[in-house]
Amino acid sequence: LFFQGHMEGEVWGLATHPHLPICATVSDDKTLRIWDLSPSHCMLAVRKLKKGGRCCCFSPDGKALAVGLNDGSFLIVNADTLEDLVSFQHRKDVISEIRFSPGAGKYLAVASCDNFVDIYNVMSSKRVGICKGASSYITHMDWDIRGKLLQVNTGAKEQLFFEAPRGKKQTIPSLEVEKIGWASWTSVLGSCCEGIWPIIGEVTDVTASCLTSDSKVLATGDDFGFVKLFRYPAKGKFGKFKRYVAHSTHVTNVRWTYDDSLLVTVGGADTSLMLWTYEMEGHRDSRQCDSEESDLDSEEDGGYDSDVTRENEINYTIKALSTNIRPMFGIKPHLQQKEPTLDER
Repeated sequence: LFFQGHMEGEVWGLATHPHLPICATVSDDKTLRIWDLSPSHCMLAVRKLKKGGRCCCFSPDGKALAVGLNDGSFLIVNADTLEDLVSFQHRKDVISEIRFSPGAGKYLAVASCDNFVDIYNVMSSKRVGICKGASSYITHMDWDIRGKLLQVNTGAKEQLFFEAPRGKKQTIPSLEVEKIGWASWTSVLGSCCEGIWPIIGEVTDVTASCLTSDSKVLATGDDFGFVKLFRYPAKGKFGKFKRYVAHSTHVTNVRWTYDDSLLVTVGGADTSLMLWTYEMEGHRDSRQCDSEESDLDSEEDGGYDSDVTRENEINYTIKALSTNIRPMFGIKPHLQQKEPTLDER
């Protein structure tokens, strides 16, 4: 068998094309890769980078691809040839998220682990705004449909809003946030996402989310290797979900394809790219699946995997790290008695 893929480090950067069944990934292994999501499931292109990367994003027309690197720089490349178009560096810490504004893609928001979001005018290649006020690193970021407002999540569990392009901080009540039309939704915070958090969880346990274009299904990835589907909005604590398992370690990113027919997920330490077919309720084929589609598939609860009682009983320790792969026998090397050397005799 011949395999192609990312190698050392972790894979965090994932972006799906706005019009085609392809996606891009970027990794700590200093490569940017383009993948065909059609039945051929092959790698279309690969490009070496000067540093590893943690995020990427296609422009709204799909012609450009922005890539954030681990040294605080970012570049925009031609999505077809992967050749450089422009590059910048105003930060020294990891670029954690990067997003083109909707419509013409006039602006590019670049978030970093030094708690700032820089806004660039793509047309003039100039930085035109800085979003300040976050007390921790930036984890997720989304534009509203007008390209005038940015929603930002931080590692301190803050949900912040900034006016674009200048970056002035805004205070918006939670009820008003629900009325705003968002070009994308990858946030893990707010009243609309309260139900995605497990009962026992840290702020970073839910690593990624992505909402379908019809705003009905929210997919999440977490530190326990689970991919989950929630009905959106997931209001109230401990929302019901469907759970799927394929990654051996934490799921670092999730993205729907342009037509919501596929969900694409990437794993951190397993450096793998997984494809999930999304089938509407009532149109599912009765075929065998590789994943744990449901632990509790009764008609009474709709086949959900979750309820508060069972969630309380779940041990969220990653099985791969808590159990031996094979039975172990004998005495550990450091406990074995060594034979004296000739000098010691």
